[in-house]
Amino acid sequence: MPVSFRILVLLTAAASVSAEEALPLPTSLTPVLPLLETNATPVPAGFLKPTKSIRPPVSAPPAAGMTAAAPAPVQIVSAPGPDMRLRRLVVVNAAMAPEAIRDTIIASSQGRTPVTFAGGVTASAPVLSDLANLFGSTATEDTQKKVIETVRKGMGAATRPLKRVEVVGWVPSQGVMAVAVYPES
Repeated sequence: MPVSFRILVLLTAAASVSAEEALPLPTSLTPVLPLLETNATPVPAGFLKPTKSIRPPVSAPPAAGMTAAAPAPVQIVSAPGPDMRLRRLVVVNAAMAPEAIRDTIIASSQGRTPVTFAGGVTASAPVLSDLANLFGSTATEDTQKKVIETVRKGMGAATRPLKRVEVVGWVPSQGVMAVAVYPES
């Protein structure tokens, strides 16, 4: 059968449906203008207010015997582990408060910057390149001495190096070494 003949048959069948079988059409609508003048809130007759709100699920406490996966706290230790590698270095001014030094070490252990300076301490490009050669090496006493010596010579004045530079802590999980620089007096 051609397509046009099928359409003609469907239209004829739809026209022959009696008025009783068709869906009822709305007979009148409430006027909107009078409702606006009286400041009443229009509520259609068939409208129901929701009884519940949809909220995001609340994380349930862990089941018996299971523990929640919490991020491990950052531990600052005085000596590195036996097979730890130097990945980042933090150089702080020793005149800073101990809490500020600790916060700086924790913040830099979570970042990706290889060398972080805090407390007004800065270094020149040659010092940074000398320190870059030490990254990736195993954290031994020899590595610590090389870092301290590089910082002491490179960050001091041209005529005399800094008098005191010391390691103030390690973050073994991240390979972060923190060094305190004592300003000249």
